[in-house]
Amino acid sequence: MNPRNKLRETVVIVLSISVLLIALSLKDSSFSIGDFKFKKVDLLSDIRTRSVFIEAPVTSPILTDSIIRTDRRFYQQKKLNPDAIKDFGNDSLPALACFFESLFQTQQKKKKCRIAYFGDSMIEGDLVTQDLRTSLQDSFGGVGVGFMPVTSIVAGFRQTIFHAFSGNWQTYSLLDQNSPGHVLGITGYDFIPMYSPGKDSVDTGTGSWVRYSAVRRKRLNSFSNVRLFYGKTEGGGNYVHAAGRTLPLNGSQPVNTLELLKSSPSQTVQADFQCSSLVNVFGFSMEGDSGLYLDNFSFRGNSGMPMTRIPQSVLSGLNKQLNYGLVILHYGVNVVSHQVTDFSWYEKGMTEVVLHIKAAMPNASILIISTGDKSFYRDGAYTTDPSVPLVIEAQKRVAEKTGSAFWNLYEAMGGYNSMVKWVQGDTVLANKDYTHPNFRGAKKIADLLYQQLMSDYRAFLKRREYEGAAAKLKVQDQELKN
Repeated sequence: MNPRNKLRETVVIVLSISVLLIALSLKDSSFSIGDFKFKKVDLLSDIRTRSVFIEAPVTSPILTDSIIRTDRRFYQQKKLNPDAIKDFGNDSLPALACFFESLFQTQQKKKKCRIAYFGDSMIEGDLVTQDLRTSLQDSFGGVGVGFMPVTSIVAGFRQTIFHAFSGNWQTYSLLDQNSPGHVLGITGYDFIPMYSPGKDSVDTGTGSWVRYSAVRRKRLNSFSNVRLFYGKTEGGGNYVHAAGRTLPLNGSQPVNTLELLKSSPSQTVQADFQCSSLVNVFGFSMEGDSGLYLDNFSFRGNSGMPMTRIPQSVLSGLNKQLNYGLVILHYGVNVVSHQVTDFSWYEKGMTEVVLHIKAAMPNASILIISTGDKSFYRDGAYTTDPSVPLVIEAQKRVAEKTGSAFWNLYEAMGGYNSMVKWVQGDTVLANKDYTHPNFRGAKKIADLLYQQLMSDYRAFLKRREYEGAAAKLKVQDQELKN
């Protein structure tokens, strides 16, 4: 018995469903059942004109806040710069004074100035930081990418260094709740090389390894000084083989350092570990003898609040070796949610983070960078998530409470619905997730930040010169009186 051909029925079913979906797309078809909400059907969303977006209504508590304003004339009338870095320090010690003094010493006396730039996926793969580093090193000198983790999920994406490693590293992070035997480093990770308990021998062929190779870019085409940072070790039998030398890992401090290269330029550095006990490896640093160094400490999915899990002893120990002049905290995108209207919990958590860092790095300035614009999909179009201004306000209050500096990235991007314009503009500056900048957008953010920092630095130099001249006159006046 031959089955009847049902091709006609199939065509009728497909056409009927298509007509139904198109009809639902032309009207608001969203509805809710209990706590579950069905989204509006929009069969034609992928073929609509990409430049069309909606100006969603903004609730009055947000509208009255200057953060949400997009009319630049508002700032001009009040003689305000919406892109400026706000300084919540005091007259005797502005928030960025320590950083600017470090820049001055670097510029005048060929010393080192270092920046720790903490962030989430917005700076992953050295985005933003690579361009900011280039601009600062062009102005103040310096060679090298700075601090590097041992392993990285975006090693192949990063353009400022070639990074490879063996697959037998154990890694723990600040998002791991229960991980015995690990101590987190400044990257938020603990890297443990493979070890064989009781084996006290050097065998560079079976242990864990990591390799860094220079790229053909200005200031990044060779390594001059390379240092290894690791934690306290117990017993002997732990070694690292690098640059033709085998060096013991005998550390008694929370943070220990080992020079693998010193004023000896090289294109590639590989470190092979052979350990008989657990060793906490924190990372490596590639740098020169003087100039500006900017370390990228990106951590995907991090709100910033778990940073208090990095022990103060580790932060303090690394700071003694690296001497940070500025710590930048660039978070918020993982906190934004249109379903949340109260971010007091985030304000409290990030205040604790800043105080945690200040206790470990008392001579470092703190700069909090707000979340940028982030869009969400509603009623057939993308628009600014209504919680973005609320998160920014919480971040600004953290800066006020802790005497830190604050830069409103949301305003610098253009304010309300700027992410839509960054994605859909003639020059595409962001990815189609309507959250993350692309390489062009990251460079624009870096350029805007660099311009603001240098504007404030020039103002600092003028004040420094004025205060120096005033002090000199005071001394001369006292001498005349005597």
